[in-house]
Amino acid sequence: MKGIWLVLKKELIEFTKDRKTMFFTLALPVVLYPLLFGMIGKMVSREVQQARSSQTRIALIDSSKVLEQFLQSRPDDFKLVPVPDGDVKQAIKDDQLEMLVTLESSAFQDMAEHRTIPVNVLYNKVEKTGQVGMKRLEDVLQELDKTTVQSRLLKLGASTQLAMPTEIHSQQVGGAELALAKLLGTMLPYILMLMLFTGSMQLGIYVTAGERERGTLITLLATGLPRHEIIWGKMLYVFFMGIIISIINIASMAFSMGTLFGSMETKAEYAAMAGQEAVQSMSIASVADPTIIALTLLLMLPLGLMFSNLIILLGIQAKNSQEAGTAMIPLMLLVVALSIFSMMPGIEKVGLLPYIPIVNISLAIRKLFVQQAGVLEYLIAFFMTVAMAALLTYISTKLLSRESAIFKST
Repeated sequence: MKGIWLVLKKELIEFTKDRKTMFFTLALPVVLYPLLFGMIGKMVSREVQQARSSQTRIALIDSSKVLEQFLQSRPDDFKLVPVPDGDVKQAIKDDQLEMLVTLESSAFQDMAEHRTIPVNVLYNKVEKTGQVGMKRLEDVLQELDKTTVQSRLLKLGASTQLAMPTEIHSQQVGGAELALAKLLGTMLPYILMLMLFTGSMQLGIYVTAGERERGTLITLLATGLPRHEIIWGKMLYVFFMGIIISIINIASMAFSMGTLFGSMETKAEYAAMAGQEAVQSMSIASVADPTIIALTLLLMLPLGLMFSNLIILLGIQAKNSQEAGTAMIPLMLLVVALSIFSMMPGIEKVGLLPYIPIVNISLAIRKLFVQQAGVLEYLIAFFMTVAMAALLTYISTKLLSRESAIFKST
């Protein structure tokens, strides 16, 4: 066992000597993610704030004046502009106005005769100003509908509550915090596995095919250390560094996402997309329970060991670093594909998925965050991954102990 720790120590010393590699693998994520998410947060907040503080420019075609007075009663929200010449759709795309609203010339007569009035709206749903404008227009039309119905009921001598036979009094379970937890539970497994594999892959290539290219593999074998201890030492190094790199990346992203959700504009924007009311205390910390984080990290251990086995197995048998990288691309694509597959909505209801490698890890993490985790499913995912990691360790040791696997011609 002493040889394992000697090889691990050797690889760690070589890693610390390469300052560029240390910076790009350990320091850069700490700097990059806060800058990236900080810029995104500022841009989103600015866009939302500008959309809500500016007037919605509407070109209104309403000869009966049914809707015009309601729009004019909200000067802070709406500004009536002339209908542009030429292509109105292009004018909306060019940001000359937000929407074109058209009512039939018979709108007033249709309302007097209790017929439904069609309101035709042309707007750009992609732009935030168009989304805000449409929401404002819907509020105005709801007010118009309510006023019209109440007026009709009063003329008939009926109660105004006749149009509202029911009234909803709802209480949310979790609210925006649960929506954020669901988002994290869906995205985190994909990000975690991708970072765990890519971080391990680069270092795995360096200590296997890269060491063969540098000519130091023969020197290492000449030390007389047992072949399996050399392999396990490299495997332990790749596993350890992959876990460290993943934790640093996830921690940096969590901090950065906390900054992103720090402003109320961004919170309200996300809450609106999630169909929830904005919550003042909504943050990453409010949904990242320490127990959930600990259980997630526990799942990473056998998964990281399984990845490191596969990476060492492919890397040590490659003639050079280029061949090793090429050999690992299909494996990386498989990991990405399975992770994306586990992000599909409703996938957690498929009964056989807890027995599919990698997918079961994603589902276990996903259910942990939305507080739907079952003990049996978690244990199946954990012990199944442990068993696969142990089996791969055994297979890797047997295959890589052969002379044909170690001595390759470049």
